[in-house]
Amino acid sequence: MKKIIWVGGIFLAFLLTGCASHKKIIPHEVEKPAFEWYNEGIQDYINHDYNEAEHALTMISAQHPGSVYAKRATLILGDVYFAKGDYMLARDYYKQFIKLYPKSKDVVYAKYKIALSWYKSRNGYKLDATPVRKAIEAFLDLLKEYPNNPYRDKIYYFLTQCVEELYKHELFVAKFYADLDEFKAAENRLDYMYKHFKNVKFNDGMLYLMGKVYWALGKKKEAEEFFKELKEKYPNSKYTKEIKEFNK
Repeated sequence: MKKIIWVGGIFLAFLLTGCASHKKIIPHEVEKPAFEWYNEGIQDYINHDYNEAEHALTMISAQHPGSVYAKRATLILGDVYFAKGDYMLARDYYKQFIKLYPKSKDVVYAKYKIALSWYKSRNGYKLDATPVRKAIEAFLDLLKEYPNNPYRDKIYYFLTQCVEELYKHELFVAKFYADLDEFKAAENRLDYMYKHFKNVKFNDGMLYLMGKVYWALGKKKEAEEFFKELKEKYPNSKYTKEIKEFNK
């Protein structure tokens, strides 16, 4: 009988938290006022003791659901997981906060941290570009919805970094196809790049590869146009010397 009661206590604590990831909840934890759990959690967070911060802040929802401290704890738990590098779980808490408190002044902060969590999840330009695309989308949405938000300057910096990484990724993939003589696949990728990266300051490699791929596809007139654009925009680029091999 005792075993059944104990298991039931665990299940109840699980339901109250609203999240299956809080493995450190103790079913028979002594109840304390919400502000005490909150103060403990904040102090642990400041001290970088994130596991203890997670426990204290989670206990607020378990023991005092609906309190003002539970509201604050939801947002700060996002920060705790963000600090731990668990960006997926951090996003879950930020999204939960936005859903529960859509009119809070902290919604802007939560949306900024969601975008930043995608930025922090980047894999490098040779791997999956989904996080960087998600980061760009989230940052742009935030600027559109809150053009005068306090994180605007940082957002522009992160967007610049994201665009450069996405450019490198697309160029890497296009070059991969070209090296395999899959020139049509390379062309499709490069056409996308030319549309979205035409005016960036570092696209000499793209223009050279476009010319090379179009030349290989027998589209010599279009290839020469890309080579011409390359020479005009980047006269000192290392790629301008390599153009000569196509005029032999």
